[in-house]
Amino acid sequence: MTNDIQYLKRSEIDIVKWDACIERSKGVIYGYSWWLDHMASHWDALVLNDYKAVMPLTWRKKYGFYYIYQPFFTASLGVFAGKAPFADIVQFLQAIPAKFKFIDIDVSETHTLREAHPVAGLTVHKRLNVMLDLGKSRSALTGAYSRLAKRSLEKANRHSIIVVRNDTPEDIITLYRKAYNTSHPGIRSKDYHSLTNCCNMAGEKNHLKTYTAHTPGGETIAFYIVLYDNNFVYSLVGGSTAKGKSMGAFYLLTDAAIQDHAGSGKTFRFEGSDIPGIAFFNRQFGPAEAFYMHIKMNRLPFPVNHFKKK
Repeated sequence: MTNDIQYLKRSEIDIVKWDACIERSKGVIYGYSWWLDHMASHWDALVLNDYKAVMPLTWRKKYGFYYIYQPFFTASLGVFAGKAPFADIVQFLQAIPAKFKFIDIDVSETHTLREAHPVAGLTVHKRLNVMLDLGKSRSALTGAYSRLAKRSLEKANRHSIIVVRNDTPEDIITLYRKAYNTSHPGIRSKDYHSLTNCCNMAGEKNHLKTYTAHTPGGETIAFYIVLYDNNFVYSLVGGSTAKGKSMGAFYLLTDAAIQDHAGSGKTFRFEGSDIPGIAFFNRQFGPAEAFYMHIKMNRLPFPVNHFKKK
């Protein structure tokens, strides 16, 4: 199969065929060309045959070296295969051109990788996501919430917190940045600008919903952006102020996003976190575990390869 995998630059990719492959694969929304065009600094691709399977290569260049990285706000990528059987990710990794000297990416839970893989320099770490089946009724979903989640929702209702669904992505991203800028110093102004433009595009394509929590006096105390497509609902960015945390406001917004899609048959992707506090919060809504892979490959020359370990 490796000989049938072509490396194509972005300008050489047939976007109609690309997006059709992503659609057939029932993969995550982050694989579509419009998402990659907004969120990746640059991207090229590996394409099997006539777009039977594809793998985006999101890249940058630093100190003269090309490297493949995971764009901000893009939970996972990997190989998207239009039809079963699923394409072997090992063969795609082996087909990555030698000019890319360092690879540091997350690939979705649909991928598996043998422990005795043949890819030189490749290391794999398992990461945890949690997902919630939205095929159930509203009452069944709520019934599976933890006691803490139920108490937090009751607290929010006692405070008469109001959920608003029509604030702009730009407003919410501004609130998110203000609340968490010090926690995410690596995210630059241009990254937030790209996210805003991408969310506006998602809204035009009917793939986005926004949620904000307001006190009866009109103060915004929590905010949330959720993506959705035919298969998944995605937790993109969200959070709350200190007052919002004390009132259970983000529990209320998360519940609103879940209830809006109850009975849809989709899956709510919390797009997990290695941060214990976020992981704890996500688990309060009764999701199931789903593991995905964090992949690194160091092909830098000596002695640079010893400095680039993380």
